[in-house]
Amino acid sequence: MIDLHSGVPRHRQLADVLRARIVAGDHPPGTLLPSETRLSQEYEVGRGTVRRAVGILRAEGLVDVASGRGTRVRSRAPELEELIGEPDQLVTARMPTPEERARWQMPEGVPVLVVRQPDGLMDVYPADEYGVRIPRG
Repeated sequence: MIDLHSGVPRHRQLADVLRARIVAGDHPPGTLLPSETRLSQEYEVGRGTVRRAVGILRAEGLVDVASGRGTRVRSRAPELEELIGEPDQLVTARMPTPEERARWQMPEGVPVLVVRQPDGLMDVYPADEYGVRIPRG
């Protein structure tokens, strides 16, 4: 199911396959996805590819990842905590540093939102937990 010659990164292909299986009910809400090792074997990809694919699903709100306990399909999409910004703030998205990933306990593949203040100070939030709305000025 993973096409090595498609030009689409393997982790994105795997995320698409897993998402389709979740939507089809093959992995109902509340159930655990197969382990990283099992998915790696089943789809003939590395564990890093599996982690990145699961990170995409986590960012989309389809799964919860608990270290040592597995990846569980969510019963519904989560409500993002909304941050209200100011018109003079700049919001960008990027991949987190290793320190940010550790602080927020984020799996690989989940981006962060960076809110930059006019004075240059920055706040960083996991994109799978927070959304930012900036009213028009």
